[in-house]
Amino acid sequence: MCRRNQQPFRHIPVLLKEVLEWMKVEGEGVFVDGTVGMGGHSEAILETTSAKDLLYGFEWNEDSFLIAKKRLARFGDRVRLFNKSFTEIPETLEKEGVLAKAVLLDLGLSSFLLEDSERGFTFQKDEPLDMRMSYSYARLTAKEVLNHYDFLNLERVFSYGEVPASKKFAKFILEKRKNKTFETTGDLVQAVREFYRPGRREKELLAVVFQALRIEVNQEMQNLEKALQSIPQVLRKGGRFLVISFHSLEDRLVKRAFKGDPRLKPLTRKPIVPSEEEIRKNSRARSAKLRIAERV
Repeated sequence: MCRRNQQPFRHIPVLLKEVLEWMKVEGEGVFVDGTVGMGGHSEAILETTSAKDLLYGFEWNEDSFLIAKKRLARFGDRVRLFNKSFTEIPETLEKEGVLAKAVLLDLGLSSFLLEDSERGFTFQKDEPLDMRMSYSYARLTAKEVLNHYDFLNLERVFSYGEVPASKKFAKFILEKRKNKTFETTGDLVQAVREFYRPGRREKELLAVVFQALRIEVNQEMQNLEKALQSIPQVLRKGGRFLVISFHSLEDRLVKRAFKGDPRLKPLTRKPIVPSEEEIRKNSRARSAKLRIAERV
């Protein structure tokens, strides 16, 4: 469990200046932060917009939701927070009878989840192999994937996640678990070290293996695809859809969706990336890419 009673972890929202600039849409209305996290983007949006603008926030991680709720409480009735996945944005807005003037999805994993959630997202600590961002939405854990998936499904997970030598690594995991089941992140780290003998590339390899499992556990690409298809229907004319991605799988999906949806007009031919100054201040922003489309 996360240490909720400690001082909340400080999370720095990425590409904040650019998000605020591109979200500016004339007229009063509703902004949507589909990935509230600890409330960094949401707080800035509320601080820089009209007192008559509302913010609808969605956050599926239970602990992050409670932190954001406390952080944004000072804005009173201007904020409506939902402990839900961003896949539920269209249904929720339709029930509320509103259209959005801008929707933001920040697909990054917050520093809080990496460092304080104790759910096994990081290879730098020995924690249970869970990796569920939401206990309500995810149906299985990383432990179950590693210990119970057959070869074809394991290879699919690693191949889709662009893990090097995915077939051989899947076979290695199958052999490894015959002697001892995978219980903690430390067990997985040891398997990666034994198979790849990575040397200076160790962090890079660990990151891609952990990411592949996290994507599978949380059905991240399926959820993103669903959101990209459904969110344009709750954007008002001229409303903007902003997505910050952090790896090539996400960025390709966003680019293709924006380009192929007749309801949308892409506003960014190439993704917006962080400045060198931002990367110096926040190294985790390095891989962020922002794309924007407008409802026609």
